[in-house]
Amino acid sequence: MKSALVSLGLALQFLALASPVDCLLFGPQVQLSNKDTITGNYELLSNLESYLGIPFAAPPVGDLRFKPPQPYSASLNGFKATAFGPSCPQMNPVASFTDTLPEAAANLVMQSPLFNAVLPLSEDCLTLNVYRKRGLSSTAKLPVMFWIFGGGFEIGGSSTYLPQQFMAQGALQGQDFIYVSVNYRLAAFGFLGGKEIKAEGSGNVGLLDQRLALQWVADNIASFGGDPDKVTIFGESAGSISVGHQIIGNGGDNTYKGKPLFRAGIMQSGSLLPTGDIDSAYPQRIFDTVANAAGCGAASDKLACLRSVPFSVMQAASNSVPAMFSYESLQLSYMPRPDGGFIPYQQMQMVADGKYARVPYIIGDQDDEGTLFALTNLNVTTEAEVRAYIGNVFPGISSSQMDQLLTLYPQDVTQGSPFGSGILNVLTPQNKRIAAFLGDVVFQAPRRFMLNHTPDVNRYTFNSQQLKGLPIAGTFHANDIIWQYFVPGSGSLVYRNLFIAFANNLNPNSGGLFTLTNWPQYQNTNALANNMMYINAVSIFTGKDNFRLAQMSFLNNNYQDILA
Repeated sequence: MKSALVSLGLALQFLALASPVDCLLFGPQVQLSNKDTITGNYELLSNLESYLGIPFAAPPVGDLRFKPPQPYSASLNGFKATAFGPSCPQMNPVASFTDTLPEAAANLVMQSPLFNAVLPLSEDCLTLNVYRKRGLSSTAKLPVMFWIFGGGFEIGGSSTYLPQQFMAQGALQGQDFIYVSVNYRLAAFGFLGGKEIKAEGSGNVGLLDQRLALQWVADNIASFGGDPDKVTIFGESAGSISVGHQIIGNGGDNTYKGKPLFRAGIMQSGSLLPTGDIDSAYPQRIFDTVANAAGCGAASDKLACLRSVPFSVMQAASNSVPAMFSYESLQLSYMPRPDGGFIPYQQMQMVADGKYARVPYIIGDQDDEGTLFALTNLNVTTEAEVRAYIGNVFPGISSSQMDQLLTLYPQDVTQGSPFGSGILNVLTPQNKRIAAFLGDVVFQAPRRFMLNHTPDVNRYTFNSQQLKGLPIAGTFHANDIIWQYFVPGSGSLVYRNLFIAFANNLNPNSGGLFTLTNWPQYQNTNALANNMMYINAVSIFTGKDNFRLAQMSFLNNNYQDILA
């Protein structure tokens, strides 16, 4: 009998280390704040547990399509949190007003069974994931890093960002943390504009999805061993822009039940946006196009009609407008805009007026943010075509402002992006010029604007030149994800080591032996200060945030007229 019991004990220990499939019955369990118990996975080849696909909102379908999310009210008792939930509906990234071969090909791929098997999609997609150290006590009170994925508010999902290496670095430097990632609605489902949306109070529901997930974390993360008072929100690209908008959301009020939902933020390539109101001309044009594509253009209540059409019809309508890799590029069809509610008025003006949460933050960019997005505009080859293109994207710009802008961003290819590449990488007479402008107007200038208008919080900034010399793309937008999640490199010293130290102690220089270079805080408006962390191919070092001062000063001084 004794040997049988020993054998049984060994078998149970083996199952505790078994695959996620086996863990359906024998996985770790957590009791949530409402006493519901969920079961997760023991992650293979790591010392982690995961709890995947946890619903935090009611399915945003039917009458809830386009509307602010509602808390999940059904019981989760016995829920098997062992697989990622489906990603939210994706937009074809080359969609445009006119049919093209790339658009048709991408549509075919994204509608294929293989694509949907690799990245399952559903309109019922509002779930989150929690990773923690195996066997962690519910009393551990570890800091929490809350990841918001990027993808131009058009594509992406939480399931593609696996944190095992990222969390292993935290353990290595003695700074464990809880990792949470969230799905939020995209494209027309999450960021449709127009006067109809504004009148209903349904603007920016993708941001509200993120906010509701943060409230779920506040209510439940202590059950996993996390500290709800030590949440850092972080993200890249659209995720980074989301972090910036969470900081200004509700006029800077980030509290829930009387306590802050997050105590710090990290923004990787994106912050505030120079965008017009949600019911301004361009988003209204997008709404009308979507409504017409769905067969709702003549309806007396267009939103009710859009809510009634089948998902496949709504998905096709969402794809009937330009995407981020169309001619319009970063004049995105779907993105956060002032809505009179969660984002009360123009985002950059809000920060200038002090309407932001007083939380310390890190913010930074890649050196050549605009190169990928300029590849969609290779048909712009003359001075007149550049003028027409910029005037189309920013219709409020005056003739004299246009003249000044084109002087500051000249056709001289040696001043274009990829920066520092001289006469190389010239695809057209204008592509490096457009790349320089796009990278600054959407990424670098708003970064500097935010830094210089938040003097009462501790903040740190960085710029990566890690891929300097790479043909055409240079240190391109989103390459930081490689070094953060998948492959170690010089950028990992920032995107892993220093970010984790910051999330633990609000000080990126607190990583012990892994703090190889002291990161100075940003000094407001001081162009001579040693206040930026630079990343190159082999190391990190500090320097000055004083590049392209005239160009970015012009953009930031005239942002009210340069609104997409």
